[in-house]
Amino acid sequence: MKQFPGSEIVRFLQAVDRHLDKPFRLDVIGGAAALLSFRIDSGTVDIDAANNVAGLQKACRAARDETGLAIPLSSAGIYDGPYEYERRMKRVPIRGLRKLQVFVPEKHDWALMKIVRLIEKDIEDIREVDKKAGFSRTTFLKRFLEEMTHVTGRREDLILSFLTMMETLFGPTEAGRMEKAIRKHRKWA
Repeated sequence: MKQFPGSEIVRFLQAVDRHLDKPFRLDVIGGAAALLSFRIDSGTVDIDAANNVAGLQKACRAARDETGLAIPLSSAGIYDGPYEYERRMKRVPIRGLRKLQVFVPEKHDWALMKIVRLIEKDIEDIREVDKKAGFSRTTFLKRFLEEMTHVTGRREDLILSFLTMMETLFGPTEAGRMEKAIRKHRKWA
């Protein structure tokens, strides 16, 4: 599948904006959020949204025709994020947008959403965001302990994915310290 770089995502969203009749809030998650917010160098195959984007489809079709960019934009069917991620979302300033308001998760919330699945591309994207924007181990651990207990699937798999990413970012000693904190925490023990 074609990977779209951040510049093409921006160009597409600018075209979507030109074809909107009224204001629309777009909550972008996944790889497109990292491209827009953190300016990572990799690409994405689509734009995933945390909200219903049915009201954008006419403008998206017109933007595809105008730009020649066949970028899929759809509501993510299933995704998990920290309980409070929605209130921490931030607006991404994109030049030229008048009606389309683009929001993305805060960087730790975004990474925790990626950690739920944690395929190789997710690891690469998280590492790239760390290099560009930096992460706080304290924030990661606090949000994981307090705001990720609702995630569906096997808890052990989620813990393993989290610890794998923490070791990648902060080293084995820090990951070991976090594992001890998880194992004795009242919500995870």
